[in-house]
Amino acid sequence: MRFLLVLIFAIILPSTAFCDVDGRLARCAPYRAAVVKILKEKGLPDRFYYLMVAESGCRSLGVTSKKGAVGFWQMMPATGRAHGCDNLENLECSTRAAASYLKDLSQRFSGDDIIAAWNMGGHNFKKNGMTAEARGLIQTVKRLERYD
Repeated sequence: MRFLLVLIFAIILPSTAFCDVDGRLARCAPYRAAVVKILKEKGLPDRFYYLMVAESGCRSLGVTSKKGAVGFWQMMPATGRAHGCDNLENLECSTRAAASYLKDLSQRFSGDDIIAAWNMGGHNFKKNGMTAEARGLIQTVKRLERYD
């Protein structure tokens, strides 16, 4: 029975966890141009804008994940500081830090693995492989990309 519940949870969660597609895209729309501009400055694809949309839905102020990630990009504070940002609730600062981190990850990984490494941390992804949570995030980014 437990196995069946875990299996159902693993199948259903990725498809329903981020079903507020319209709301997320609408909330993030005012920030899109600024985010895409910074991503392009770093030579990164526009696609990573949807990573921010998936991570926070642009509900940045006061939102902290169970693991301690903060802000528009839901970055860990230590990662933000390592990439030059002490205020992850500030759009420009956090986007510059996210772009820096994504650039670093893109030099070690490619395709969807960049998003998985973002979600898990590059070292953990390399060591342990993809998790169900990372797969769910990748699916959500793709869903947002197609929907927009």
